[in-house]
Amino acid sequence: MEVPNLDRAVEASVPARSGDFGSYLTQLRQDVLPHIRKLEEDGHVRWYSFLMQPAAHLLDHDANDRTPVIHLRFEPALDLEFEQFIELLPAHFENPAARPLSEIEGLDATFLCDGDWARAWHLAGEASAWALNLIEDHQATPPPQQVVQLLHFVANASGLGGSCLWVPGGFLPF
Repeated sequence: MEVPNLDRAVEASVPARSGDFGSYLTQLRQDVLPHIRKLEEDGHVRWYSFLMQPAAHLLDHDANDRTPVIHLRFEPALDLEFEQFIELLPAHFENPAARPLSEIEGLDATFLCDGDWARAWHLAGEASAWALNLIEDHQATPPPQQVVQLLHFVANASGLGGSCLWVPGGFLPF
């Protein structure tokens, strides 16, 4: 995955069927993973990321809209214009539009090399790629305990220790 050009981002969304863990991973497997893999295989995408978020985070949505969506972001291949890339997206990737990226709430740019937000977005994309790999490496949706144990390796390798995973608002012991 490439470090994204923040001025070449496209966003879209997929309505979430449910906010629970198992349904989310199942929906990623069915509705997101095959389409991202096809874009990668065909060389149409340089970078992507996705998050489960309230629809309020989407372009032109009501700031109070708490409806859960899978919020997708992409950087098209360099040889594709926005419109060409958007035409390649499946119909259920709703309301695709060019939307430049900027800072990531909760992060401090002074810690990033050269204060470059693209580096932070690159890591966000790597996390999304990890989630797709997680799904592909399991025959069915893994239980939360399996995912937490695998995240232990990320937390431990990052120097956060082997006994907890930090989440907004505190630490989650496991």
